[in-house]
Amino acid sequence: DESGIIYCIRRADVDTLCSQLASRGHKALPYHAGLDADSRKRNQDAFIAEKADVIVATVAFGMGIDKSNVRYVIHTGMPKSLEHYQQESGRAGRDGLEAECCLFYSGGDYGVWKSILDDSDPEAARAALAKLGEMYGYSTGVTCRHRAILDYFGQEYEKADCGACDVCLGELQCAHEPLEQAQKILSCVVRLDERFGADYTAAVLVGSKEQRILDNRHDALSTYALLSDLSKRAVRDWIEQLVGQDCLRKSGEYNVLEVTEKGWRVLRGEEAPVLLKPVKKPPAARRRAAGKSPDVSWEGVDRDLFARLRELRKALAGQKHVPAYVVFGDRSLREMAAGKPATLEEFLDIRGVGEKKCRKYGPAFLDVINGRTSVVGEVEGTGDV
Repeated sequence: DESGIIYCIRRADVDTLCSQLASRGHKALPYHAGLDADSRKRNQDAFIAEKADVIVATVAFGMGIDKSNVRYVIHTGMPKSLEHYQQESGRAGRDGLEAECCLFYSGGDYGVWKSILDDSDPEAARAALAKLGEMYGYSTGVTCRHRAILDYFGQEYEKADCGACDVCLGELQCAHEPLEQAQKILSCVVRLDERFGADYTAAVLVGSKEQRILDNRHDALSTYALLSDLSKRAVRDWIEQLVGQDCLRKSGEYNVLEVTEKGWRVLRGEEAPVLLKPVKKPPAARRRAAGKSPDVSWEGVDRDLFARLRELRKALAGQKHVPAYVVFGDRSLREMAAGKPATLEEFLDIRGVGEKKCRKYGPAFLDVINGRTSVVGEVEGTGDV
């Protein structure tokens, strides 16, 4: 019963997922460019007015949406750029309360976006594919997500960890003996004279019989087939993770791999990177990190009362034809459900309640808080917003 946005790559995915959610009792509505303008506006307005809890959408949804109490944003596939991901995930938790963003991705998403971009102008498609590659690097990376996004936009993150992402919460499954695996990859880059890109390097490491490798006689290198027990995709991911940790860098027009100063320290065994355990099958349900701090923003909140206050807010907003958050934000409702003010003077002490809102809405909310009204119906005497 909380507001959330679920993003899909394709319109067909939106329609299918929305139908599945609705069949399970969720108040979900679709939003994509294939719907007519009236349908899109009707569904968007229903979401803002809290007549629907979930919007399942393509990237067409969200521009100009000022809904502060979005509690989660879920991406069912990889966005096409970090700019899009930052904008879309940033629609959660604008009221300052806790919110969660979850990104599901796979290598197949790259292919889906590539097929969509193939119809674009060649120059624009090249730029879009470069951004898509950066997004995949972020998704497969092992550095703090907050730090990675700020780095991408040219800013610095001064904290050791953010305490909120999967990396900093220790939710990632790390590879066994990452130093040894990293040294194999870095050694291969050196043996290739730092003249080849990630795809070629991964092919050498898994022992590919591609003609170009045989023609270059790189099947005779000591690093050839050193990681033959892994898939080429898994080795590519490790290479990107080493790039993300500044052990490797991509240089020039063709993104040739070069070993950095940190990479040489790893080769000498002076420093160890982090590498993710290769995924051999779809991961199990995402696990919470042990010892994660409890949700303090719900501490002392009567959740049943909070739900009744939300219904009252929804009714008032419907009467005035305004978004629900214009009446009161979730933070204000939680304080009411925790502090349970008994008088207008106490109600005025709630965050987000001023003199005008106290006069306008105070009596109706106090009736619900103090049990004088249990069923929310038509509310009279609340004036104009």
